[in-house]
Amino acid sequence: MSKKTKKIIISLTTIFLFVGIILILSFTVFSLKNVEINFKTSHAQISQTDEEIIKQGDFGYGHSVFFHSKKKYIENIEKSNPYIEVINIETVFPSTFVVHIAQRQEVYAIENGVNYFITDQNLKILKIENDFASSQNNSILLKGLKIVEKDYKVGDFIQQENYVDVYSALFNCNRTLAEQKSLIKSINLQTEYDEKLDKDLLACNLHLYGGQTVQIKNASYGLKYKLNMFLSVYSQLYSLVGQKINPNDQQDNSVWTEDILNNCIILINNYYNYTQHGEDECYFNILLPN
Repeated sequence: MSKKTKKIIISLTTIFLFVGIILILSFTVFSLKNVEINFKTSHAQISQTDEEIIKQGDFGYGHSVFFHSKKKYIENIEKSNPYIEVINIETVFPSTFVVHIAQRQEVYAIENGVNYFITDQNLKILKIENDFASSQNNSILLKGLKIVEKDYKVGDFIQQENYVDVYSALFNCNRTLAEQKSLIKSINLQTEYDEKLDKDLLACNLHLYGGQTVQIKNASYGLKYKLNMFLSVYSQLYSLVGQKINPNDQQDNSVWTEDILNNCIILINNYYNYTQHGEDECYFNILLPN
């Protein structure tokens, strides 16, 4: 046997031994033995214990932590409780999974014929109610959503054609869900024809508990910037009390009063010239109530 052949045999033997050791370790030292739950948020709506959640995951104990389908475990857990959102499953070597969980929040109430879907911002149905009345402590009523017809049940995601996520955009403007619920009574989505662009655009109207209506034009474009402008305008709205409504209007002597501002319309739109104005640029008008 030549020296070259001996070297090849020795090299192959070393490789096989190395692979064998790795496989043995994978199915002994690195076999799944423990699963832990870590809540990243409050979990008042989640009734299951940690042990029950782990059981619902149907984890494959004894198998190598390197060869698990974590996606399936996530699906098992979330299917068992619609309020659970599994952020991720972390592998803690040598033999533990840590399931990081957040509680889904009741953001929207969506009318669907004879009942209401209570959903999170991703339109996952958390529960179904027969009746719903808007208050500053419950979900925001979402109207005008074009739902793809099907037999929905708790745990399903609503399929739709015209949704814009107002909650997440406002959250990115540092407004918590509690603040949003105390401010917005309902959201209405509707399609409006734009003569300048000669096409239909999605509009989003926010009806506030203060009585005002916020009309956001072309809501699919630059929504977070338009909502940020709304918040800025709304915070300074009553500084207009006593000022003229419109110097060029025929009602030159009319002034803004608190009663008028309590029912005014705040219109927010983007500029049409996209070559000179970006998505983050928009303007507002304050209009008299209808």
